[in-house]
Amino acid sequence: MPVPGTGTGPGTGPGTGVRPAPGERLVRELGTRNVLTAVLAVPTGGHVWCRRPGPARDTPLPLPGARPAAAVRAVSAETPVGLALARPHPGQAGVLRYAAPGTRSAAAVLRDDRDPRARAAVRDAVRGLGATLRALHARPVPGAPSGPPPAPARLARWLRAGTGPGAAPRLHAEARARLGDRRLGLIGEWSEASAHGPGPCRLLHGGPALGALVLPAGPGRPVLFTGEELTVGTWEFDVAWQLAEFAEMAAGQRWGVYGPADCTALARAFLEGYGAQPSPAAARRAVVVRSLTHAHDFAAYVAWHDQLFTYLDLVAEAMEAARAPDAEDGWDAARVCAATEDGGGAAGTAARRTAPGARGREVGPRTSGGRMRD
Repeated sequence: MPVPGTGTGPGTGPGTGVRPAPGERLVRELGTRNVLTAVLAVPTGGHVWCRRPGPARDTPLPLPGARPAAAVRAVSAETPVGLALARPHPGQAGVLRYAAPGTRSAAAVLRDDRDPRARAAVRDAVRGLGATLRALHARPVPGAPSGPPPAPARLARWLRAGTGPGAAPRLHAEARARLGDRRLGLIGEWSEASAHGPGPCRLLHGGPALGALVLPAGPGRPVLFTGEELTVGTWEFDVAWQLAEFAEMAAGQRWGVYGPADCTALARAFLEGYGAQPSPAAARRAVVVRSLTHAHDFAAYVAWHDQLFTYLDLVAEAMEAARAPDAEDGWDAARVCAATEDGGGAAGTAARRTAPGARGREVGPRTSGGRMRD
């Protein structure tokens, strides 16, 4: 979602305050009160995406330490999707610059572009994303931060405190009324343990998302913005977190936030690229945690919208599925999308009820994670 005052010419971005370096040109702006983004064209070709804290954020955007950054660079040299690390913006403290091959993310293409070739490019990028995360997870852990990744950690803090910017307190009250304290407590436990799991700790991206996956405008490979959420934990987290976005997209189609997209096919392409799938429990719980995190981030950093009630219904349905996961034998993780595509249950009813006004404030995968990186 563009921030107010979207511009296309040189100079300081009117909505983000990012100052382009000499010779750079402002292409577009987007953001929330958590993170603001300006996309710049650079004179040597290509683009940079500049990110800075929004007005409701009280901490800087983090850069990874030297050892994790070196590990990411080594992986990126050989993967189908580049892992783009940020650099500080010259002359403007707090702004991070990500080199990118284009101006559109995979999320934006799926939302706006009906060209079959563009959608095929997204599927290819998603398959490459799976392979790239597998390569990242194969690296020895180089001293990255431990603990839950930033998004689940943010959700856990809000669930405990019930406070926050914007409409976060109201959403907390509505969540208590609709889900109950017992279920909210369980979601908090899942959030804090989201990176725990079988096997050794791995270096994790910590928050893969289609809004952070930028497609090339011409020849070249896609890139995934990497570094702000790096952590260590089970490989299942990154894989389940990305699958949860596809599941949320499938649900979002029902109320017009997303145009037609075969979310199950995207999930299968991603899993083919990765070469393994998370357990039923990890996949189902990720849908719950990611969906409620998205609802929180929209309420806190964008605005209140009655469609958030639909999200609470979706979370309730996803919790029921998570409490009775499929058996491991015959498990197909892409089914987390199929479960949300048929429009059944309370969430489906609520989605149909709120669909006419859905595009007004755009609650959905377009705003995934409250970061508006599309």
